[in-house]
Amino acid sequence: MKKILYIIIAFTFLQCNKQNFSLIKKGAVGEITKTTTEQDLEKIYKNDSIVKIPEGEDFVNEYAIYKKGGKHLLSIFPKFPRDTISFVERVQIYSPLYKTESGVSTVSTYSDITAHYSINKIDPTFTTAIVYIDELNGTFALDKKDLGLDEFDLNKISKDQIPDLASIKYITIWFE
Repeated sequence: MKKILYIIIAFTFLQCNKQNFSLIKKGAVGEITKTTTEQDLEKIYKNDSIVKIPEGEDFVNEYAIYKKGGKHLLSIFPKFPRDTISFVERVQIYSPLYKTESGVSTVSTYSDITAHYSINKIDPTFTTAIVYIDELNGTFALDKKDLGLDEFDLNKISKDQIPDLASIKYITIWFE
């Protein structure tokens, strides 16, 4: 009976750690926070590939994290590109492994966003509509192709113009 109890406790502990590793919330993406350094990234993603962009330079503008096999998980942008121990400014999430506490991820749709969050603003870019969620201090980028809008059209986009099934291109969490 004791062995079964220990197995249940160990399994619960492992599940919590797995969920925390991939949880998106205000001020954190998994284990990444605004105080995460380059050395911390190397520990957190020791089993994955970290590509420093630009490669071979003394400064880093972006740390692109890839799962073994080439799947792009996320990109981390330092606040000060020339400082390898600077605080993180933002994280762009490309992988559905990462989810908000409400279960929203990059495989979710616009209707999932509106079901769980209040939209504060929508801004157009050349190729995306950026949906601002103050509750997360984050944004969801929706591909304009899914919206039926022309690329390079920078006219205002209303909530009603976005189809419920519009997919998420990437999620950005800001650490400011």
